[in-house]
Amino acid sequence: MTRSLLPIVWFAWGLAYPLMSWSLEAVDPLSSRLIIMPISGAILLALGVLGGAAALPDRRLWGQLALSGLFNMGLFQIFLIAGVATLGPSRTPIIVYTMPTWSALLAVFVLGERITLRIALSLALSLGAVGLVISQEAAARSAPVGTLLTLLAAISFGIGTVLTKRMAVAGDVTINAAWQILLGSVPVLAVWLVFARDAYFHPEQVRGLVALAWLILVSNVLAYACWFRIIRALPAAVASLTTLVVPCVGFGSSALLTAAPISWLDFVALGLIIAAVTLALARRDSPQRPDKAKAG
Repeated sequence: MTRSLLPIVWFAWGLAYPLMSWSLEAVDPLSSRLIIMPISGAILLALGVLGGAAALPDRRLWGQLALSGLFNMGLFQIFLIAGVATLGPSRTPIIVYTMPTWSALLAVFVLGERITLRIALSLALSLGAVGLVISQEAAARSAPVGTLLTLLAAISFGIGTVLTKRMAVAGDVTINAAWQILLGSVPVLAVWLVFARDAYFHPEQVRGLVALAWLILVSNVLAYACWFRIIRALPAAVASLTTLVVPCVGFGSSALLTAAPISWLDFVALGLIIAAVTLALARRDSPQRPDKAKAG
């Protein structure tokens, strides 16, 4: 069941990158986050309550939710916006999705997960794909600050994934997702207040508003409802590796919707990513079968 949610996340997040460019026709990047995040959080909160969950999590979870929301939502969004503004929407997702590397490494120390040979090889393939894409991107070489900020987005999301996995055993998944988004909006608001002079809103830009609606309902509400269930069901390293399909969708859709160029090296990178995800999701012979047999 969990694996069937993965394609939803891949396409919801992958298409977000070119649509983020479209949304800029109607609203500036930081202001768009302050529209998208609170509305998405409120919708998820309402869905959780309608599903029978309490609107407020257990008091013991607030600190974890705030910390996870800071990295998973707040800092990630701030650094991502900076990356898209500096490097553009087509190759930014490739750099962002070095995230599985950081998740896998952090999961060793925080969650006690092991990096198996299969996961290590998957990580190596994914980093090779990222290297191929970055090697072609003149902006990545000429704008080191933008590249660094994009990598910080990846690290933030990796940290947030591991922290979310640590608290995934407690509370309702949808409510946890809602409050992470809502609490993560606070640092975004703080940054927005600094750069508010650059804010704009053009309601006559219909394509921008449609893109904004997609980012709210699909890239956030639907995707995070699925993503938090994936994190709960899979090891943090494996869950992170599954998202390597996202930059493929992001790069391909950006090429189609924003006319970004594609080279043969990009197809090689795509092949490496597909191989990496296949390795990460490969079903192993379950070591639990003998236990089940004994239990029966």
